[in-house]
Amino acid sequence: MKEIELRLALVLYGGVSLAIYMHGVSREVLNLVRASSYRLDRNGGTAEPIDAPELQPVQGAYQNLLDLLSGVADIRVVVDAIAGASAGGVNGIMLARAIAHDLPLESHSEMWLENADVTRLSRPQTGLSRYLKLSISPVLDQLISARLDKQIKNDETRDKLRQFMQARWFSPPFSGERFIGWMLDACRKMETGNHAERTLIPRGQTLDLFVTITDYNGVKRRILLDDPAFVEEWDHRRILKFHAVHRTKGHVDSQFDADNIPELVFTARATSSFPGAFPPATVAEMDRALARHDLDWPERDTFLSRELCLTPDRTAQHCFVDGSVVMNKPFAPVIEVIEERPAAREVARRLIYVDPTPVDFSEGGDKPMELPGFFRVILASLAHIPRNEPIGDDLKELEQNNRRSRWLSQLIDATGPVVEQAVSRLLPTWRAITADILSKCRRDATNTAFEQAGFAFLNYQSLKLHALAERLAGLTNRLTAEVDLQAREEAALSVFSNHFNRLATESKDGLGRTDPHIVSLLRGLDVDYRIRRLRFAIRKLNGFYQPGSASSLPPPDAGALDHLKGLLYEQIDHLGWRWTETFFGGKSKEVCEAFLAASAAGQCDLETHVEPLLSNLTKMMGLVDLDRLHDELFAETARDLLDKDRHMSLLRSYVGFGFYDLITFPVLQRNDFSEVTEILVDRISPKDAASLYTEGFELKGKALNSFGAFFNRSWREHDYLWGRLNAADRLVSIVLSAAGEGALPQLKVNQARAQIFLAILQEEREKLKAIPEEIERVDELVRSIYPDFAHVAEEV
Repeated sequence: MKEIELRLALVLYGGVSLAIYMHGVSREVLNLVRASSYRLDRNGGTAEPIDAPELQPVQGAYQNLLDLLSGVADIRVVVDAIAGASAGGVNGIMLARAIAHDLPLESHSEMWLENADVTRLSRPQTGLSRYLKLSISPVLDQLISARLDKQIKNDETRDKLRQFMQARWFSPPFSGERFIGWMLDACRKMETGNHAERTLIPRGQTLDLFVTITDYNGVKRRILLDDPAFVEEWDHRRILKFHAVHRTKGHVDSQFDADNIPELVFTARATSSFPGAFPPATVAEMDRALARHDLDWPERDTFLSRELCLTPDRTAQHCFVDGSVVMNKPFAPVIEVIEERPAAREVARRLIYVDPTPVDFSEGGDKPMELPGFFRVILASLAHIPRNEPIGDDLKELEQNNRRSRWLSQLIDATGPVVEQAVSRLLPTWRAITADILSKCRRDATNTAFEQAGFAFLNYQSLKLHALAERLAGLTNRLTAEVDLQAREEAALSVFSNHFNRLATESKDGLGRTDPHIVSLLRGLDVDYRIRRLRFAIRKLNGFYQPGSASSLPPPDAGALDHLKGLLYEQIDHLGWRWTETFFGGKSKEVCEAFLAASAAGQCDLETHVEPLLSNLTKMMGLVDLDRLHDELFAETARDLLDKDRHMSLLRSYVGFGFYDLITFPVLQRNDFSEVTEILVDRISPKDAASLYTEGFELKGKALNSFGAFFNRSWREHDYLWGRLNAADRLVSIVLSAAGEGALPQLKVNQARAQIFLAILQEEREKLKAIPEEIERVDELVRSIYPDFAHVAEEV
């Protein structure tokens, strides 16, 4: 049976009250991921067995879709990365929590529908000013009727708009502390009834979250020049990163658990601090809110130092505003991370961005352009234009990466026969290959590759040494807690680069191929080379999932392949851990501190500072022992899991990796080539969900400069419901595309869509009390489009 991992990366835009639509989208992403995970668990898939609760109707409908596809492929849906800004950042945070620990999102649905209301968001108004403003109610009524009548015929909206306009003038009307309190409550309610350690992250995999915020004060950055030697500028962009790793069965190393709720809520508060609507977010405000709820902040100082670069003396002066000011469409972080993200099976990658209000250039027609007025220019400059920066550059870069992936795949395939022929002469065929034999063959093959490279090896070696210098400078810097980290890292990089260049220059053969100092340095510290080698072996394993063309080749054992890939990914995780500060102890930190202090002062000595540091790090990393472990894994464990022909093919790739690395590393200069998989891009918006789309449909939250849903409960319910319906429609299409064209006949596709749509209406009918007419209208619409499947929701 063909097995596919559909791996998703999500980008959630800002959009003020359109956050409610995006929450509906988040609910459906979670439903699909949960349905996929539970289905494989119960069918004996590769996921860890869990005592899972019964699925909700919509999740059952998604499972039925995956069951329909099982004749073509078993599909598991995994979320690799999420990035969000402003309203999208809030939803991204909560979706990441739910995926990392298999938590429900119903508490956030309640929060959005109940509390995302202007009367509850606004700060209480008291005193004389409130009564004085009552006298202008007739003026406000006239303004509403004359200028905004088309958008707000609804009585509830008109009344709340009048109340809102009577709020404090020249100060933000919304309460940041109220928002924090609601988010804290919603996060704690997610934990209710969750007694098992569950996760929707596959074992050995990572979920990354990126949230943009704007540092109002900024942080000084130094840029090196020729003359003057450097310039300094203020950097206001912050991209906060959180992650969770499912390391071993029952253990998730997570920054989304209950202990991390305070920093997650603070990030949500900061990224959604729309200028003028909310006051800037501050640490002091967060401290007050936590005290009022009698909650601790265990990781407070670590978070402020690591993510916000704040020292205790600077914390009080710093404030943060909406992430959309600096980056409303955060594609870059997820593109960077998913290019290096592994998969346990054959993989289909999708980057999905959620855009509630895509631009429609036909809306303006041929009307002549008007010169903007004073306030319109200010509003556009502060809000509209920054929130609508083009995404073309990011997507163009992604397409370039896809082209490079295709080209590189062709290059590797073309090189393969030549390399395998060279390696075959080194691997014995008359006896079993032990770990000792494999170690020797691997070293001999690498030396042969380097000798045959000629002067091209000089470029390869230089790049490797430069990459290692950058890695070591960053690591030593993270192992200390001093201020002015950027300057210290630059000084450390200069020391490492000069030292490595001197080793290459003084090499006896002029290239450093056999120089004992360079060989020892790379053997002891080049973690990234090992990661590339293992990922290359995984690429080879991915090709084994397809049945062999030769009749003598036995059918592939997918379970064995999955198990072997899981072991390799565990080793990649162990290697990657060596670039983190948590891997090292106090002695290493002392040596790094002495080295950094000397390098920053320009007094770094080779024997006193550099060599002790490199010796300490080499000893701590223990890469020679890991090499031995990897040789045993390929020689012995892989032999027990694979048939003879596939095992020998894997060994040839592993042993001959030096040949491939000479070609690929100078091109990529990173570790992401292993799977060489294209990343396709999809959008979720009302315009893309064509199954239920009707001409003239609009989200209610678009009104009043995207604040509309804050003024009307029925508008919130409307947008939330359509967020779920639109997402369901698009996710079905994405799953079908991953399975391959024609995977299901149209009749079965219609059945799946109808079942999911009607299940959503079934779940929400008793909850969305303000829009019964809309629910019935959609119900009738679904039944009219899919008349043969009107009964399917009741059968879930």
